[in-house]
Parts: sequence; C-alpha cells; structure tokens
Amino acid sequence: MKMKNLLTATFLLFFTTAFAQDEQAGLNKWYVPDHVKLQFAGNIGFLSAGPGYISRNKTLETDLLFGFLPQKYGGDALVTITAKTTYSPWRIPLKNTLNLVPFSLGFYLNYTFGPQFDTKWPSYYPKGYYWWATSFRPGAYIGGKVGRDIYFYNKKKKAELYYELGTYDLLLISYVQNPKYLKPRDIVNLAFGLKIEL
Repeated sequence: MKMKNLLTATFLLFFTTAFAQDEQAGLNKWYVPDHVKLQFAGNIGFLSAGPGYISRNKTLETDLLFGFLPQKYGGDALVTITAKTTYSPWRIPLKNTLNLVPFSLGFYLNYTFGPQFDTKWPSYYPKGYYWWATSFRPGAYIGGKVGRDIYFYNKKKKAELYYELGTYDLLLISYVQNPKYLKPRDIVNLAFGLKIEL
C-alpha cells in the first residue's frame, strides 16, 4: 500500500508542477517542463509518467519518467526511473492542425529500485564473472507519433500519441549470440504513450 501512495504522490506532483507557469512574465521558467508524458510498456514499467523538455528546434526531447510494474505482471512490484532522449528529425504538417512525425530514434537508461537489484555485483562473485549491473538497463528504440492542437483550460496545447519499438542491452546481446534460437520479435517491446505540451 505504501508503494501505491508513493506513486500516486509522485504523479500528482509532476502533473501539478508541470502546469505551474510564471503568470506575470507569461513564460515558463527554465526549470518548468515543456511537456508531460504517460507511457504504457517499453521495458521501463507497466505504466510510467513524468516531465520532459524539448529543444528550440523541436527535434530533441529529454524526459524523466517514473514507472511502476505491478506484482501480478512482473513477479515483484517494481519501481523504476528512466532518462530518455528522443530525436525526431522530421515533422509533417497535415490538415486540421494535425502533424505527423514519421520517424524517431531514441536511447534510454533505466534504473530499477529494490534490494534484489545490484549496481555492482557482490564481492563473492569472481572479478569479471558478470559484466553487467542488474539495476541499470540501457536501451534504444525507434518509433513515430501523430499530434494535434487541443484546448485545455481555454489554452491551446499540443497533444501527441506515440509508439516505440525498443530493446535493451542484454536482449540485444542474447540475440547476436543466439540468432538461431531468437527472432527479432523475441527481443523487441512495443510501447505506446501520450505527450501533452504545457
């Protein structure tokens, strides 16, 4: 129960902070996020959410997402934090304020909390026996998104739905070492998400 309360408080904090603006100047302060994201799956939790920033030319996004995997889906109830960077070189305007991003490429670094995960292996393992940490997972993905203008509290905002096809280091290495036994579908995860401009 404490874990659910912690996650609820975290999500509320980010969504309420995200809408805080400098009313006098009419501009967001530098530390106020440009958008928030809510994501389903993607090797970073069953559901994850958090704030993000976008570059001036609107091609590079950086996000910090807090995720949760319920016990019934993962064996343990897991809490994660993920830093993501997404590069989207093309944006195609469509009719009725719609726009399409046909291709995105991104990388992430995920950390999973819990005593069963190690940042470095315990000393009773021989040096070099394992080369990876169980708490950190770097990964990569490709994807795309479609967006449109919406009105939220009488203010025009942009909302985008996105998808990502991704994998992480250990799965990719297993595929390279065992191409006869693993297919691409065995190592690729599909994620869906919603991004709302602030």
